[in-house]
Amino acid sequence: MGCGSGQGPSEPGLAGARPFEPAPLAQPYVDTAFRQEQNHTTNEVDANLPPPVSVVLPPAGVEGYLAPIQIDAHGATLTTSSGIQTRIDFGGTFGEIEAATTVPNALLFLASGVVVRATLVGDGGDGTDVFSPPDGVSVRGIASVGSSALLLTSAGVGSIGLGDPVWPAPGGPIATAAAARGNEAVIAGDGFVAGYPLDAAIAGALASTAPRWRIDAAHGLTVGAVRAIVTDVKLPRALDVVVIGDAGLQAVAIQSTSGSTVAKLVDVPEFHAGRVPLGGSGATPRAAAVTADGGFVVATSGGAYRAIDRGDGFEWRVYPAERWLPSEDVRAVATDPSVPDGPIWFATAKGLGTATASSMTLEQKLGPFVDRIVKRHDRDGAVADSHLLVRGDLSSNVPWDSDNDGGWTSYWLLGECYRWKTTGADDAKANFDQSLEGMLRLTEETGTDYFLARSVIRKAGCNLDDCDNPDDGHWYTSPDGEWWVKRDTSNDEVISHDFMMGPAYDLCADPSQRARIRTHIANVIGGIMDHGWQLIDPITNQVTTYGQFDPGYVDSPVGGRFADGGQRALAILAGLTEAYYMTGDPRFLDGKSDLIANHGYADDAEREADYPLRSGTYSGDGDELSAQGWFALLRYEQDPALRARWLDGWNRHYAHTKLQQGALWDTVNGVVGGDVAPGFANAARWLRTAPVDMIRWNIHNWQRLDLAPPPHFYAGIGRQRSDGKILPYDERACERWNTSQYRMDGGLDAMIEMDGADVLAPYWMARYYGYIAPAP
Repeated sequence: MGCGSGQGPSEPGLAGARPFEPAPLAQPYVDTAFRQEQNHTTNEVDANLPPPVSVVLPPAGVEGYLAPIQIDAHGATLTTSSGIQTRIDFGGTFGEIEAATTVPNALLFLASGVVVRATLVGDGGDGTDVFSPPDGVSVRGIASVGSSALLLTSAGVGSIGLGDPVWPAPGGPIATAAAARGNEAVIAGDGFVAGYPLDAAIAGALASTAPRWRIDAAHGLTVGAVRAIVTDVKLPRALDVVVIGDAGLQAVAIQSTSGSTVAKLVDVPEFHAGRVPLGGSGATPRAAAVTADGGFVVATSGGAYRAIDRGDGFEWRVYPAERWLPSEDVRAVATDPSVPDGPIWFATAKGLGTATASSMTLEQKLGPFVDRIVKRHDRDGAVADSHLLVRGDLSSNVPWDSDNDGGWTSYWLLGECYRWKTTGADDAKANFDQSLEGMLRLTEETGTDYFLARSVIRKAGCNLDDCDNPDDGHWYTSPDGEWWVKRDTSNDEVISHDFMMGPAYDLCADPSQRARIRTHIANVIGGIMDHGWQLIDPITNQVTTYGQFDPGYVDSPVGGRFADGGQRALAILAGLTEAYYMTGDPRFLDGKSDLIANHGYADDAEREADYPLRSGTYSGDGDELSAQGWFALLRYEQDPALRARWLDGWNRHYAHTKLQQGALWDTVNGVVGGDVAPGFANAARWLRTAPVDMIRWNIHNWQRLDLAPPPHFYAGIGRQRSDGKILPYDERACERWNTSQYRMDGGLDAMIEMDGADVLAPYWMARYYGYIAPAP
């Protein structure tokens, strides 16, 4: 492993120069299997079904039906194993369904306030009985407890099974939630939670039965109105009962010894205010279910959340709309805790949402990312977003040109280069070759020997939205008449080409490709030198809008000294250093020396992260572009004294970006030899939580209760979790490295699919350098 050998013996270049080689990592992160959740989006909602009010599993032991059963206000829809839907109507005279459950022996119970309907599922709805409660009694809920179901009524707790229901004797506790725990019925209501013998609850005899234990306000119960109970959970720790109410969560520990039972509330820090993500009037809890991993999931009126361990210890995981839920109005949740990684179904106001999980490594996860790019995002080697004609519908994909083809494609070209060098995969080399061709075309089709285009579009066979006469920027026709060329290129295109072309040159290019890369970099950087350190538009012959690398801009009082002047200095120093490394032409070294000696560019670059307007950049553009510039400069600097200065500049930069806990920053830090030893726990976590789909769903997190201000450098951008971690990527909108990891809300109305190359690049870069080791 390691970098390439630099120039071949007969090639131009700086004699004896080698790119910087980072030291191997003694203890790399091992790419072991983890649970990867897959979202099933709003696209997959069955438009033929009414919005569900509940969702339940088919009765245990019944074969021939697929999970789950969807319950709407007027009936239930079952799906046979052959995909045929069966409908069980509730009956228009019985009101609207408010609760449902199933129990073994093929029974499905549907309840409104005035009726309970029991149906033998295996009979297709023919074996049905309807039961009405006594006068003045209303049914408020129903909970499965083994082979029976508890009826939660206005008069107390009764039950129903194969026979007639048992209505409660007057005077018993009024419950709003119930669950079984062994031979005990745990019931809760307004301000209390208690345990009763299960047989007494089923007999409707709680009015005359003393509870085995009871916790109420006198004992410190403060959850308010109880909405759900889960029992025998293992996350965030082993807990006998978790009570979920309007005002939060509390846990009960139960001990039974010598025929007596003692229960007490236990303090769980993860349940404290500011830790639980959803709740209050904006996200009232409605239901909960125990999950296969020993955690639990809670449905609320403002989304769903889950107690989970994703490989980094306990955390609260949130399922927001639209990536995970058709609507955040979640009425119920169902899952089978006996099935490892079993699906979780969410009944929402806009249809059924589903989350599934499977075990995989990061390498297995990222294979489909490559497939997606090849299938829907590769435009003659350039990679960027594709647009969807129907929101969230990938079959309606239309490729789209980008305003920054070099920037976005750099991650694809590097990812496939590093993948090829790591695995030898033929398709990775083919993808690299095509992408390199596309990037070199950005100068070769401009009609100049110096200009770098933003994008080019092949006219023949074009299948983009604006093939005839693109109008999203400044375009002209290439000299051969075959391409549209997008001009007014910015400084970030130059930085991105420096970033990607160095490793391409060293590691993956063949001799002819290396020659073209040398010409490409030499012409772009040389052209900037020849035009007074500016990028000149070939049509207007004026500096492009953001093409200034000259001392007049870098040293200007406002734009330069307070904003991105240091970053512009960094970018041109990186380009000059890389061009000198590739060509050995002294003009590049002379130009670099002049900028440093006579214009203070070394000072500017070294302090770029300290510029007043660099902190708190909402878009994160400064973080990304500077990281790309430092990557190129620190790889190719041959002067030890200058490299020490550049390393100081990088460490200043990384002191901020590492706080974002993103994979790119840690990986670049390792490659350039940063002072902080590379650790890849945060990088691996970021990669694990990157969404599998890259649709730019609208997602918001402002309603979460577990948010805290970000570090000072990013103040005003967004929030981080109160446990100090960034919001996981799959709980945020899809955005690239030019967007702060603290941004909570975003999306583009599900009309765009992002390519995901910015996920591939840090993974394969880390694999190549041994920071992430393959699974054994």
